Amino acid sequence: MATMTFAEAESILDKAGRALQENSCTDLKPYSLLQIDSALKLRIANEYLFLSGKADFETQFTEGLRLYSGIPMQIGLQFFDDFNPIDCETMEFKHPEFASRETAESFGNFCKSVGSGDPLFWQKIYTRIGLEFTSTSPKGNTQAHS
Repeated sequence: MATMTFAEAESILDKAGRALQENSCTDLKPYSLLQIDSALKLRIANEYLFLSGKADFETQFTEGLRLYSGIPMQIGLQFFDDFNPIDCETMEFKHPEFASRETAESFGNFCKSVGSGDPLFWQKIYTRIGLEFTSTSPKGNTQAHS
């Protein structure tokens, strides 16, 4: 099972953002689409903790989820030559490991169901994403910092 620190996740997302702006995949070559998706989920969880308790939580969190929802597919289609999500002949997903990944909205709902008060928040997040929870993972229910 792989793991990812929050700093690594933010670095991956910074590179993904640059790649989308510059239309160049050079910085993304060392990463798989699943790693990018996992990094995005860690950011969503962190934003959930940051925004929870704020008066405009629902509006801001929903807007963030809307922004993040298309990023993995956009990156896959734009930068991964072998990424065509659907086989045109069978109409089935070519990448079942990606097709079974949770959407940003669904993952956001999972964060809400765990709740910002849960002292095992990050452990549950890592488990849900399929990452190993280690000594370098964020702890408790406080925001992660890169």
